[in-house]
Amino acid sequence: MVVITRDRYVVFQVISNEDLPALSSIKSKIWDEYQTIFGVNGTTGAGLFFDNYNEVEGTGIIRCEHKALSKLMVILSRITDINSTDIILIPLYTTGLVNKAKSYLKILEK
Repeated sequence: MVVITRDRYVVFQVISNEDLPALSSIKSKIWDEYQTIFGVNGTTGAGLFFDNYNEVEGTGIIRCEHKALSKLMVILSRITDINSTDIILIPLYTTGLVNKAKSYLKILEK
């Protein structure tokens, strides 16, 4: 039986009063929080992939499976600091098409 997964793309923005964290720090924090809440099986089933992160603007795209979208939103709302820097991770836009997510990012960066 073939299982078709539908991807969702979440455009997010990082807000901080200090320097914005690097993508590697954001990735590890999201993965750690995801594993803490949903376990290793839940994390691998989410299909998380990080794309197009702009360290100057603090915007990027996270891909996940459609069934894991609500869980990803929970994780994004729980993260308040990375490497002892206070941050806010705001999901700005959600879509099922990567080109729409990329065009939304281009609008933000102008």
